[in-house]
Amino acid sequence: MSFVLYTDSSANLTEAEYTSNQIEVVSLTLSLNEEEILCYEPGVVFDSEAFFARMRAESDLVMKTSMVNTATFLTAFEPHLQAGEDVLYLGMAGGISGTCGAGEKAAEILQKKYPERKIRVVDTLTATIGQGMILLEVVGLRDGGATIDEAAAYTQRRKGEMHSYFMVDDLNFLKRGGRISGSAALAGSIMHLKPILKGDEEGKIVLDLKILGRKKALKTLQELFDQFHVSGEGNRLVGITHTGCEDDAHLLAADIIERYPDVEVTVVYFEPCTASHVGPGAVGLFFF
Repeated sequence: MSFVLYTDSSANLTEAEYTSNQIEVVSLTLSLNEEEILCYEPGVVFDSEAFFARMRAESDLVMKTSMVNTATFLTAFEPHLQAGEDVLYLGMAGGISGTCGAGEKAAEILQKKYPERKIRVVDTLTATIGQGMILLEVVGLRDGGATIDEAAAYTQRRKGEMHSYFMVDDLNFLKRGGRISGSAALAGSIMHLKPILKGDEEGKIVLDLKILGRKKALKTLQELFDQFHVSGEGNRLVGITHTGCEDDAHLLAADIIERYPDVEVTVVYFEPCTASHVGPGAVGLFFF
């Protein structure tokens, strides 16, 4: 390999995908009533369904997420640099986590210590499977012999072509995370609003549309795909994430495949960190 490829647990790939593609992972941390859990830990399968059920059942469940800190990045990156390897880290959106910023700080420190090595950090401006989709494309570049600078430049371009949308079922989880006010959450719940959120050009999650009713909100996700998807060999990958509503996720996937038979749709659970903020019943859609 021409460089070592790193990401964080937000990328929402499986352990088998990380291992087979030789991707190194640093993990964010999820705290449930002060019990800390790594969002990705080799050999440990996170029970997503049990987590979503607990979110529904325990209204007083205290959930907090912790970014990957600079010290963790230093510990992860330095052995590769000592071994004469370059490092490329593709991180979750800086607009929703300080993780990528911590990676940049570590790179700055280590670059001074190892001036002969290349350390590149790229904010993907997305998260979960959207981040994973970009990551897998870069794996192909790396394995095809691309240099670290070519791979970083490709990611800089490709991240601007990624669309990230989320349909949220329960506004109270956005309220807990400080995304909306308590009065807005109450009003939205009474009116059965299902907001469509999106990742903006700065990697922040912003409100895009207010839709009345879940069925119409899911239909709106399909319509957004119709509006912004650009067909082509390089844009065939589509990612759909969900928090305990697999049937809805697969129905959305089937609708897209019926209209665009050339696409390849992956349906996965939201990884724990992101799931804790969007709450159960959420559906995410990611495409180029």
